[in-house]
Amino acid sequence: MKSPTAARPRPKPKTQPSAPWLLPRLDNADIYAIQAVAKGIANEGQQRRAWDYGVRILCETDRMTFWPGAEDGKRATDFAEGKRWVGVQLRRSEKLRPDMSQAGLPPSKENPPQ
Repeated sequence: MKSPTAARPRPKPKTQPSAPWLLPRLDNADIYAIQAVAKGIANEGQQRRAWDYGVRILCETDRMTFWPGAEDGKRATDFAEGKRWVGVQLRRSEKLRPDMSQAGLPPSKENPPQ
């Protein structure tokens, strides 16, 4: 009998590349989903998969972006943080309301709707 504290097998995470500018592992389903979105023929599941791949995997929004090393590490960290910033902005756009201005502020006399 296994003890209740025995470690459960975890799902194998997608392997991350050795540098932030390298393409992470891509499953065939991810490729088909991205291509279907690009062609405008993606179903709901493909749209969700492509969004998830772009925001979470490519932009690495769920990952620490620090890369060790002197100048090379600084360059890699800056690059990774730039990718993460794009993903964070995409996530923020999910939460915007259509009546919000481009700056994310409610319309006012100084900030009329566009």
